[in-house]
Amino acid sequence: MPDQPSNVDVRRRTATVRGVEFGRGRPEIIVPLVGDDLDALLAQAEAATATPARVIEWRLDRFRPDLEDAEDHREVTLAALGPLRAALGADRALLVTFRTTAEGGRRPYSTRALGALLETLISGRRAGTQSAVDLVDIETAREEGVVASVVDSARRHGIAVIGSHHDMEGTPDEETMVRILRGQRRLGADIPKIAVTPRSARDVLTLLSASLTVAEDLAGPHIAVSMGTLGASSRVTAETFGSAATFATAGEGSAPGQLAAGDVAGMIELLRP
Repeated sequence: MPDQPSNVDVRRRTATVRGVEFGRGRPEIIVPLVGDDLDALLAQAEAATATPARVIEWRLDRFRPDLEDAEDHREVTLAALGPLRAALGADRALLVTFRTTAEGGRRPYSTRALGALLETLISGRRAGTQSAVDLVDIETAREEGVVASVVDSARRHGIAVIGSHHDMEGTPDEETMVRILRGQRRLGADIPKIAVTPRSARDVLTLLSASLTVAEDLAGPHIAVSMGTLGASSRVTAETFGSAATFATAGEGSAPGQLAAGDVAGMIELLRP
């Protein structure tokens, strides 16, 4: 496995996908698509392309909840990838994410099925195009072998990896969050990500401090989010505290506390340091 994937600039410690450079200047806005069928998915994609967001996240676990069998779900997902890529156009990067139930997702999926789905999307098999996916999210708490296999496959196909960790119950201490983010990078994530649930305003400060500590490593971009209404400020102060991206909505959101993409873009601009 190479030390750095081809889309990471080791001189400036940024990660670039489809012309979008994570880790330089203004944080990127990522809009999630949570449609449960193809029509809803494409309608949300149309709404997302009308926002300032340059990165669109497809939440695979929210797609076709009526299909219980993992293989059936994988087939309809692959069939939808081509139309979705066409709807987004050439200028927006596509991030594919399957959030497991352990980290706030909507459907159960075995570790083996998860790896098979992500690796098939990465390779572009039966998708109609080899460049449909630009980034892939893999939860780094999943089985080590599956994480390594997804990372390796993404590197071979020139796709950036977001290594993610979500705490739906609370906010760990700063040392733990810093350790998680640094560990994700060692596992091969181009963009480590942590999202936590605050129970107090001080929890939000702890998340922001952890983000700043990791940013001072100058090792590459990362994403740090404090979820819920209490943590909403973390979504618009990302640049000040070193986070390379934030999540915002164009309709229905995918996590508590997400704000409208247009509002987030305006607040980011007003708060730029």
